[in-house]
Formats: sequence, structure tokens, C-alpha cells
Amino acid sequence: MYIYTSQIFNLEKMKKTYLLGFSTLLSLAAVAQISAETRTYKLNTTFDGNSTVVTDANSGSQDRAGGDIIWQNNFNTSTNWIATAPVGAGSAPDYGWSIGNTVNTWASGFDATMNTTGNYARFRNGTSSTEFEGGPFTFEFDSVFNLSAVPAPNIAFEQYGARFITVQAVQVSVNGGTTWTTVGTNNDIPPLTSGGGSDYPNPMTRTYNISAAIAADPTNVRIRLFWDGAMNGPSMNYIDYGWYVDNIRIVEGYSYDLQNEGTHHRSGVGTIMPTGMPYYMIPTTQITTIDFAGTVSNQGALTHTGTTLNVSVNNGSVVYTGTSTPINLAPNATDSVSTATQFTPSSIGTYDVTYWFDGTNTEEITNNDTTYDSFEVTAYTYAKDNGIQAGGIAEVTSTAGGTFSIGNVFEIFEPGVIGAVDIFITDLSTNDDLGQEIYAEVYKWDGSQYTLQSSSENYQILPGDLDGFIKLVLNDPVTVAAGDDILILSAHYGGTPIEIGTAQALEEGTVLGFTNGSLFSLIAPEAPMVRADMRDFTAIEEESASTFAIGQNVPNPFNNSSVITYTLNEASNVSVQITDVTGKVVQTITPGSQVAGTYTLTIDAANLADGMYFYTFTVGNEIVTKQMVVSKK
Repeated sequence: MYIYTSQIFNLEKMKKTYLLGFSTLLSLAAVAQISAETRTYKLNTTFDGNSTVVTDANSGSQDRAGGDIIWQNNFNTSTNWIATAPVGAGSAPDYGWSIGNTVNTWASGFDATMNTTGNYARFRNGTSSTEFEGGPFTFEFDSVFNLSAVPAPNIAFEQYGARFITVQAVQVSVNGGTTWTTVGTNNDIPPLTSGGGSDYPNPMTRTYNISAAIAADPTNVRIRLFWDGAMNGPSMNYIDYGWYVDNIRIVEGYSYDLQNEGTHHRSGVGTIMPTGMPYYMIPTTQITTIDFAGTVSNQGALTHTGTTLNVSVNNGSVVYTGTSTPINLAPNATDSVSTATQFTPSSIGTYDVTYWFDGTNTEEITNNDTTYDSFEVTAYTYAKDNGIQAGGIAEVTSTAGGTFSIGNVFEIFEPGVIGAVDIFITDLSTNDDLGQEIYAEVYKWDGSQYTLQSSSENYQILPGDLDGFIKLVLNDPVTVAAGDDILILSAHYGGTPIEIGTAQALEEGTVLGFTNGSLFSLIAPEAPMVRADMRDFTAIEEESASTFAIGQNVPNPFNNSSVITYTLNEASNVSVQITDVTGKVVQTITPGSQVAGTYTLTIDAANLADGMYFYTFTVGNEIVTKQMVVSKK
């Protein structure tokens, strides 16, 4: 769970001045134009037999090409590496960095060793119950590198292990270790939690360009491995499984190498976010045009001409292709571009998106050019999260045991109605969520503030609800119009925090909530898994009341069986479907043709897990849906 610093702000002021969007980033350092032919230079460093420097035996110089290894270290001995740990931490190999040839994770299901040769660097922070709550732990190579003549140098290595919600990073320093710059992390890999994820491939190769980070003084480069649990927040206790690194090396870069730094799709130009926002589930009532954009960096030693972003959208067949205006990208520079045309989906289904960068010059490495994403057009669900849980959030620093709510801002493109809210309940730490009450709220921006439109009844969290969505029907459906900015929230009354799942990163200003009545915005937020269901549940029941009546199941909640009483005012054909909160049909009952009268239907919970369900009666051409709860604890 994350403990975020809260920030109270004036939304009226923010909407006028807070323009997020992507902007062109200035190059951090200029790299001289170097011939693509053979380069000659020296490394002013002495290494022992544990490290390798490839040299020309006749001249003592390096005659290398892009991708070749300048230096590498395989951790055969520990004398080259300096381990540091916070005061009070336990000793290696159970705490901090060590060198060995076996995996020292506390978790089951891991390989016994890395699929490399010999020793490797190993990080561990106790066990799932004895971890040290502090950091960072570092592992620094004890010599200095002179990389002044190395074109576009990269650090590469093999790794294994897995991360929880922690920082596993590589850092460099050019001022003797006074300050360190992070050049790469494993944050792009989903954490291994109860909501998903896995251990890394064994081994997995990582490569990070360090040109920008060492530009101030490439003659005085130090490198280290870095681990910290601070991403977890105090309640997560710095848990991690283990991180293993081998064959760390400095590799000469290529002349032409574009790197995809991130891509995204966005819809709309709203009051809160003038550049638009990403939606991963789009109900048919909210279909609108979609823009595609991305950020590219030049990791090569030469200017890359004619650089473009290319996008392809596939929904069973290619339904869109787009490209950006070509630009020339200098070495070590980063820029943001977008396609010249937009795309509007036309039907329900999944749309797979491929983004890739290329240019006039032929690239020497292409495995870092392409990213993939997808979004879905749905019947009713409106979601900002991509459905892949990356963490959780239960409170911010100013909650102090009081009321707390969190959720997403949505822009409305066409008239509609919001009848329910879907919330992903997780419990990454202590199962404290069980038995607590949660509710949903919907707010609308009125030009100066968010005002409450509707809320749901309280709902008590059951064991079957953990690591899944629950659906909370609003007491009154919220009518929305094109241009509305809506805030969809998951809320609880305080005390022990209730943890809500979070997914991919979002822009600041789009994840909001209330703590003890004060509005806040998250800093560097991840998308809360809080979604809108754009159906009017109450209207369905009222419309059907003249033809038939459906009672609430009794008892509710129930553990074995529950009875539903219904009355037909005329002869009708009756069928019943029971669905879970994801919409999956888990049971179908077909009473068939029945004459006017009162009937009972028994629901058997033998094959139903704990959690919320919906039972939908179809009587002739009319439908009624109600919710019920199974609780076997």
C-alpha cells in the first residue's frame, strides 16, 4: 500500500494553469558527431582477474564496435564490491548484498540458482515477517571508469528474482559518490502480489544507457546496485523476495538506436485535463476520438533523422494506422510526438495497439522500439485503469484514521447515466479489510468545486471479495451530459484503512479524493481500480413493476440457500441468470412458461464463492436485476 503525501489545492486555479501533456525535453548533454567506423580509445582503470577489459595486444587501445563489451565483472570474488546497509540492519546473506551461487530467497517457487555461470550478486531483506524496515542497501564497484571516449555507453547485466513494490535500481556517480543518478530500475515489471505478477525470467537481460547521467564528467564514473523498500510505505514493511545480478558490464552504444520511452492513448479535452485522459474500458455511450502519442530518446551516438512514431490498431483486422511528423533527434535527446490523425472505435470489442519508432537511418538495435497496449469498448463499464494490478492504496498521510475516499476523474462525451461503481478490493498486507464497510460516491464538477451527486449503501467486505471487483449500486442514478467532469470514488469511514487496487501510472490532477472532508490530489499517482457502470439499475425495476414484481432474496447475505419470491401479473415465460461482479454468468435457472401467480425460487450457494452477485429475471420482454451476497464465513 502506498502512503501518499496529500495536497490540498484550488481546482478553479488548477484548471486554468495546470497543463500537463508531453513537452519536448532538452538534451542533457551534447555528444560530438563520431564516425561510424572504428573508434580508438583507452580505459584508465586497472582491474584484477575478476574483471575483464578487452584490449588490442599491439597498441593497448580499444578498437570496438557498437554492442561490444568494454568491461565486465562476473562476481567471482567479493573484493571488488563494497556493500553498505542502514544502521541496525542484520548481516548478509539474510540482509543486504552478498555474493554466492545459490538463490537465497525466503519465498517458495523460485529456482534454486541463476542460469548463469559461477557466483552472482544477491540481495535479500530477511523474510516476509523479519524484514528490516529501512534502506537503502547498496553494492558499489570499487574502481572508477574513464568513459570519455566511449560512444553512448550502456550498463548491461543479467538478473533473476522478483520485486514486491520496491525499488531495484542501477545508479552512477561522477563526483566520487557524493550524489548518485538512477539510470535504470525494474519498476516497469509488474510486482509479484496476490493480484498477479511472477518472478523474472531466469536470466533476464537489462540494458540502460548512461550517457546523460555521466555527461558532467565521463572521466570519473562509479556504478552501484541499489535497493530500497520505501515504495511500500510503512505498513508494507519493506518486503521483497530477492534480487540477483550477474555479468554486469559496460557496453559501447550504437550509432543509430532509438528507444521507446513510453506511449499512450488519450481521449477528450476536459476541464481538469486539457490534454485529454486515457480510458481502458469505454462504454458505447462514451465512444469518442482517440489520440496516440509517445516519447522517444536517441540512445545512439549520431543524430537520427526523420524520426517518427507509428501506430497500428487491430480489432481482428487492422482498423487504423497513423504516423507523426518526422523530426531530427540529436544524440542523447528526448522528444514527444503524436500521430497526425485520430481514431474513433466503432463497435464493442478489444482493440490492440502497437506503437513503434523508426527513422531515415537504419537502426542497429530494434528491440527497444516497440510497445503494446490495448483498450476495450464495452456495453457499460467506464475505466481509467488497465486492469493489471500494480499495487494498492489505503490512505494518505493526512487521513489520521478519519474518513477517506479515492478515485478517478472521468470526462463525459455523450449523455448517459451512472448507476453503479465497481471497486477492486485488495489486501496486500494483513487482511484488515475483512468485515469493514465500504461505499461508493459520485461527484460532479459545478464550475468551482466537486459536489456530491449520489452514493451507495454501505457494503461489508467478505473473504471472497479480496483481489476482485465488487459492484456498489448507487441509491440514485446520476444523469450526466456531454462536457461533464465526474469524480468516481471508493470511500470508507476511517479507522483501519481499506485497501483499493491500483494499476498503471496516471497524470497528476486526475486521481483525487477526500480525507476528513478536504479534497486532495495524489502526487505521481497510479490509477485506482475504481470504475463507473453506466446503467440505470433502478429504472429497469420501475419500468417492469406493472408486469411482475421481484422480491429481495431472503436471507441476504446467506451461506447455504436463499429464497426469492416473485409475482406474475399475467402468464409469461421466465428465465433467471446469476452473474458475478465481472458479468460472468455463474448459474442459469429456467422456470419456463408460468401462469399469473406468486412463486418462489431457491438459490443454492453450494457452487458460489463468497462475494456479491446479481440475479436477473427475464419475464417476457422485460428485465429486473437485483443484488445478493454470499457469505460462508
